[in-house]
Amino acid sequence: MWTWAEWTADRAVQLAGLDAAHGAGAALHFFIYDLQKIVVLILVVAFVMALVRGALPLDRIRAWLDRPGGRVLGYPAAAVFGAMTPFCSCSSVPVFLGFIQARFPIGVAFAFLITSPIVNEIAVALLGATFGWRFALTYAGVGIALGIFGGLTLTLLRAERWLTPGAMSPVAADDDPPPHGWRARLGDATATSLRILRRIAPWLLASLALGAGLHGFVPAGFFEKLFADTGKWSVPLASLAGLPLYVSANATVPLLDAFVAKGVPLGTALAFLLSAVGVSFPELIMLRSVMTVRLLFAFSLVVLVGTTTIGWLFNALQ
Repeated sequence: MWTWAEWTADRAVQLAGLDAAHGAGAALHFFIYDLQKIVVLILVVAFVMALVRGALPLDRIRAWLDRPGGRVLGYPAAAVFGAMTPFCSCSSVPVFLGFIQARFPIGVAFAFLITSPIVNEIAVALLGATFGWRFALTYAGVGIALGIFGGLTLTLLRAERWLTPGAMSPVAADDDPPPHGWRARLGDATATSLRILRRIAPWLLASLALGAGLHGFVPAGFFEKLFADTGKWSVPLASLAGLPLYVSANATVPLLDAFVAKGVPLGTALAFLLSAVGVSFPELIMLRSVMTVRLLFAFSLVVLVGTTTIGWLFNALQ
C-alpha cells in the first residue's frame, strides 16, 4: 500500500549518499517515509470524518446527554463522541467548557475531555498501519474505557464542587451552523482536513525528527537498559514523565514505533505517550479558568492511574 512512500524514502537516501540501514541514512528514511504516510492519512481520514460529523445532530446529542435517564449511556456516548473528534488536549477544552456551561453531568464532560485527545480516527488509522489493526482497535477500546473510568471516578468524587464559581453559568450556544448542500459540505471537509494538518504540523515534524533520531542513532538496547532496574515501576514513572508534555496523538505514533523498535516494552512506551497526549501543562492552564487546583490535581491523577494501568496491561499481554 505504501510502496510509493518506500520508493521516495529510498530515493532520498540514495540522493543524499547515505546508508539506509545505519545512522543518518536510517533516520532520513524513517522521516521521509513516515511523513508521507501520516500526511496522507490525516488528510483522507479527517476529510471523511468531517463529512460524517457534519451530518450529526449535535444539539440533540447534547440534549440527550443532559437528561438524567441518559446518564447511564452518557459516559460511553461522550467517550465515543470524544473519540470521533480529532483534537489535541488543548483543542478539546472549548468543547468541554461548553458541556460544563450547559450544565451537563460533570462525569460525562470529563469522559469526553479524557478520551478526545487520546483516541481519534486518525491516530487509530496510523496505529493500524504501523502496528496492525488488532492493536489499533485494542488501543481505541482501552482509550474509551479510560474516559469512562475517569468520568465515573470524578462523578463519585463529586468533582462539580471543585469548579470555580460561575463555571457552570449557562451561555448561549455559539456553534456555527452546519453547511448545507454537498458542495458546501465538501468544501468544509476539505478546509477541516487542511486546518487539522496545519495545526499539528509543528508537533508532527518535531515528533518525526525525534523519532528519526531515535531510529537512526540510539544504540539497540538503550531503553531496555534505561528501564532495566525499575521493574514494574517503569510504567508509572513513564506515565508521570509524560504528563507535562503537550503532543498530539496523531504525532506520537512515530515515537511509539521508534521506542518499541529500540527495546522499550510496548506498555511502558504507551503509558508515556498516553499521559503526554491526555494531559499537558497548556491544557491545565486553560482549564484553570473553570477548575480549582484540587480538581486539576484530581483530573491529572485519574489520567496517571489510568495510563499506568493500561501500560501494565499491555506489558502483561506482550
